[in-house]
Amino acid sequence: MATAARLELVRLAQEAAALAGVVRGSLGPHGGQVLLTRPTGEVLLSRDGRRVLEALNVDSPTARIMIACISTHCNLFGDGAKTFIILLSDLLQQFEKLNKRDQGKYCSLKRISQFLVKIQTDILDHLMTWDLKKHFWSIFSASDSDTRRGIELVLEPYFCGKVGNSRQKFLTRLACDFYFKVTAGKNQNEALHLVNECFAELHATMTGLPFSDSRILDGLLLQRDFSVYCPGESDKRVIIITEPIHSSVTELGIEVVITAESQFKASETWITKRTGSLLQHMQDNNIKVILSSVKQHDIVHYYAKNNGISIVDCLLAEEISLICKITGISPFKPSLDNINSEITQTAVAKFCQPLHLGTKRFVHIGFAQTSTIQLHCVILCGPVHGVTEQHVSAFREAFKMLQQMFTAVHLTKYCDSELENHCLLNSLNKTQQCSTPQQPLVQERNDWRKIQTNTKHLTPCGLTMEKLTAPSYVVDEKLVHSSSCNSSGTTMPSADLLHGSKSSLLQKSDYNLVGWQMASLKYKFQNERLQITKNELLKDNQPVDNTINKSIDFRNIQLQANIGSCTRLLKYENDKRGNQSYSDSYIEVGSVLPVGGLFEILLHYYLSNSAKQCQSSDISIICTILADVLLSIPKILCATQKRNVFPQLCLQVTSALKSNQQLLPNQQLLESVSCKYHLVASVLQCAARLLSVDLIISIKRLPQKAEESDSEVDV
Repeated sequence: MATAARLELVRLAQEAAALAGVVRGSLGPHGGQVLLTRPTGEVLLSRDGRRVLEALNVDSPTARIMIACISTHCNLFGDGAKTFIILLSDLLQQFEKLNKRDQGKYCSLKRISQFLVKIQTDILDHLMTWDLKKHFWSIFSASDSDTRRGIELVLEPYFCGKVGNSRQKFLTRLACDFYFKVTAGKNQNEALHLVNECFAELHATMTGLPFSDSRILDGLLLQRDFSVYCPGESDKRVIIITEPIHSSVTELGIEVVITAESQFKASETWITKRTGSLLQHMQDNNIKVILSSVKQHDIVHYYAKNNGISIVDCLLAEEISLICKITGISPFKPSLDNINSEITQTAVAKFCQPLHLGTKRFVHIGFAQTSTIQLHCVILCGPVHGVTEQHVSAFREAFKMLQQMFTAVHLTKYCDSELENHCLLNSLNKTQQCSTPQQPLVQERNDWRKIQTNTKHLTPCGLTMEKLTAPSYVVDEKLVHSSSCNSSGTTMPSADLLHGSKSSLLQKSDYNLVGWQMASLKYKFQNERLQITKNELLKDNQPVDNTINKSIDFRNIQLQANIGSCTRLLKYENDKRGNQSYSDSYIEVGSVLPVGGLFEILLHYYLSNSAKQCQSSDISIICTILADVLLSIPKILCATQKRNVFPQLCLQVTSALKSNQQLLPNQQLLESVSCKYHLVASVLQCAARLLSVDLIISIKRLPQKAEESDSEVDV
């Protein structure tokens, strides 16, 4: 039995507000701990927003979607759970207020959902590339000591948000030491990827010890004890085995017919002798350690001890896989007839010894040569299990955050927008409309003609430019094609937020999303000669019309908005001025900003400017809402400080932007720009996903499986 109900925006806003209320008080360096109790009597005390939200037992499917989106984001980027749900809550509340003012007549949630995705690709990515990028700092410097200090300044506020002010400095030093040890002389990105992938094998926990006992060990801790231990001083050759050494004749692939008890005893004797010969062969090849993923027979242990070979049984498959990755060796196959051949798939261990931590016993092994990372493991301690798990979670996600910070984020180029029929560039005077003067643009087929300087001109991307100084724009008539301008001089929008044709709040726009973008670039086509030749456009697969041989009326001329042409035009203007190339649509590796809400204030500032310049009222309203929602984070961060801190901070940042001064020069603690960008993008994607839901279908019971007796044969 199932019931269906339509999704209401009020319900979404209330659920998000309830989730945000759980973690809102723990946001920032002065936030508190959250204490959760369960019916079983178990308690959870944590500042980690993800752990708190995942511990909640929620029934609403949409609330579970929100928590799932937060978990997915943290799995990828390591941080931002509290900020995520707070931004999502405020954003849904603002949409709910907008819906009330509009009385639900014209405001379509599905349309808003579509535009939220477009805002990320067409506006957010553009602002990150052209506006915010000039304010980013780099964590890298000429000396390793300064780079280390920069990483510490990023990790300290991160751990402060996870574990509080009392332990963040120690965890910062521990994580920084671990980072530089495992990446020393190795590929940084590859090493961080392996640490995040195999972190379970690279750490051990000890409950009941002081937090200050946490430390880093050279080598790897295997979660097993020796089955056979033969101590030795020199380097040891190690092999990996994933199958039993003492195998039956059938497991060896030999067909044997046994008709008497004596024959069975003879076969057992032969297998035992073969096992002894195999262990002797390993000793002859100077094998001192066997790492096995299976439990070896007692006979194997006997011969191993006689030959001075240590054995570690029942290793996890993940541990075997990690050792194979970092040493580059493959498992040895004892089932093959290889007793007389040399064993080549071996690694050299500097040490292999037992290690006791409290009541736990480990095998501590260190390899002489490793690829990808310098093998180290971290031991994290805590007085109780919950605190230890909190340290493990914070430590692991810190390396996810570092991996994202040390990875360039490639952003969407706005000329690649999926929106069609848009004016891709604005004019210098923001005319942003396709005018229809009656002067002929092209008169003869084989001549080049200059556009008269006393008329408006149409560029290959639909740009209308007012009067230009000669020499003006040169166009080959063979490259002239149909334009998106209709007889009324406007372009039709490809999408709209409205169901109806009129609304006081959200009105249909004659322009689209990309109309605002070039206004902020302030291109000045003065005293410049820009020629687009036939060969250039052919590189971009621009079709050429060879049939034009007479005068063409301006309103019938259409120039295809080719992406490659737009790219070349932007590169031309920026390269002349020595500015950022259009191809630099990415966030550079190691980009950081001071903590404390600076990223949100900057994005608010530029989003607000974009909303003012945008010719689409729909996009302008959503940009304004998003810009206002972003300020909720610095407001919460400043709430615990003295009065009027938030207005003063906004005034300081705005004044610095207008006077081209350094932003917050006295601020030392830093945060990753790429993680902040991904956080805002994830919030927009989650909100878009929620607003696109039409029905919520609740199934009261599991579907019944058909009985075997109800088959067609029985019928």
